[in-house]
Amino acid sequence: MRKSGCTVCSKSIGWIGLVVNAVLMVMKAFIGLVGGSQAMLADAMYSLKDMLNALMVIFGTTISSKPLDAEHPYGHGKIEFILSMLVSVIFLALTGYLLVHAIQILLDEDLHRTPHLIVLWAALVSVGVNVAMYFYSRCVAIETNSPIIKTMAKHHHGDATASGAVALGIIFAHYLSMPWIDPAVALWETVDLLILGRAVFMDSYRGLMDHTAGKGVQTGMVKAAEEVAGVRGVIHLRARYVGQDVWADMIVGVAPDQTIEQAHQICEAVRAAVCAKMRRIASLHVSAEAREENDVTPPTFSEEPLNLEEVMLSTAES
Repeated sequence: MRKSGCTVCSKSIGWIGLVVNAVLMVMKAFIGLVGGSQAMLADAMYSLKDMLNALMVIFGTTISSKPLDAEHPYGHGKIEFILSMLVSVIFLALTGYLLVHAIQILLDEDLHRTPHLIVLWAALVSVGVNVAMYFYSRCVAIETNSPIIKTMAKHHHGDATASGAVALGIIFAHYLSMPWIDPAVALWETVDLLILGRAVFMDSYRGLMDHTAGKGVQTGMVKAAEEVAGVRGVIHLRARYVGQDVWADMIVGVAPDQTIEQAHQICEAVRAAVCAKMRRIASLHVSAEAREENDVTPPTFSEEPLNLEEVMLSTAES
C-alpha cells in the first residue's frame, strides 16, 4: 500500500460501512412505508445487502490478514471469497422474494399510489451518501486489492444508481401523473439486484477455483523480469490470486554458458524486480532455463482479455 493511512482505512471501512448502511436501511424502510413507495422499500434492500457485506468485510479482512502457519501455508486469503459467496447466496434468495412481490404490485392497478415527496428527499440523501462511500471504498480496494472490499465498492455504486432511479420515479409519479412508475422502478431494482448478486457469486466462485491473475498483471510481471540484466525473456509464467495476493511461478531464459550460481543470482534479481514493481505479490518462485540469444519465442501463460482494472490494482505507480 502506497499510503500510510490505508492500513487504518482497511480495518475501519467495514465498521463505517456497517453503521452508514444500517442508518440508510432504517431511513429507507421507514420513509418507504410512511411515504407509500414500493421502490424505496426495495431500495432498502440495497442497504441491507451492504450491511451484510460490511459484516463480511469486518470478519474477512481480520481473518485474511493472519500470517501463514503450518496448517495454512498459502495463507487465509480465500476466506474473503467464501464470505462473498455466502453473502451473494443469501442476497439472491431475499431478492427473489422481492421480485415476485414487485411483479404482483405492478400488475394490480388498485395498489398503485403516488408516493409522498419526502421519498424524493430521502432518495437524494441516499445518492449522496452512496457516492461518497463508493469513492472511499474504491480507494481502499485499490490500495489493498481486497476482493471483498472491491465488492463493497461495486455495491455502493449500484446503490447510488438505484436511489437515483427512485428519485426519478417519484418525480415522474408526481408531475407526470404516472403512479405505476414507482412499482415499475421497484421491479427494475430487484432485477438489478439479482444481476449484481449473480456477478458477486461468480467472482467468488472464480476466486475459490484459483482463477488466473489475468493478462494485465502477468504482462506487468513479464516486463519487470525482462528489464533485469542477463534475462533472455520469460519462458513461462503462471500466476493466480489467493485472496488479496498473487502467487506465481516464473521461468526465465538465461545464456547457456551461465553457471548455476550466476543463474541463481539472476533469478533472485528477477524476483526482487518483480516484487518491487508489482503490488500484492505474496509468493514468486523464479527458476531459469538455458535460452539462445536469438530465441524470441513469446512467454506462455493463461490467456485472458486485458483487464485495465487489474493493471490499476496491481501495478505500482512509477
